[in-house]
Amino acid sequence: MSAVMRLATAPAIRHRGLRKARYWLFMLLVCGALPLQADDEYDRALQQVKALSCLDYENVDAYLNRKLKPSHRDLGWQVFKNDHGYDVERSFMVSKSMELRYRWRLSHNGELSAISDRAKSLCS
Repeated sequence: MSAVMRLATAPAIRHRGLRKARYWLFMLLVCGALPLQADDEYDRALQQVKALSCLDYENVDAYLNRKLKPSHRDLGWQVFKNDHGYDVERSFMVSKSMELRYRWRLSHNGELSAISDRAKSLCS
């Protein structure tokens, strides 16, 4: 390829490369922003359940952390999105065959309610 031909095609190649780079940057920003919004909603649901006041004027998180025994394995908090809003669950593995689960539902209108019997007895 001659030097004249290289000079003639270089701006076109750079322009196409720049357009591709802009496109991918735009897609990265748009697609990258969506999980941040979803994570924010999950975190908001989790924080509302953790802050819920229950027995002995403790919040749910403090009570369940205190209730955790050394023999229990903490499986942590999980948040699930469903048609009604978000389900927030805290679970412990007591033995190989027994698991304790506490589950609450945060509806789309902001109403927080206990779903599992354990969660109901915790906050009654």
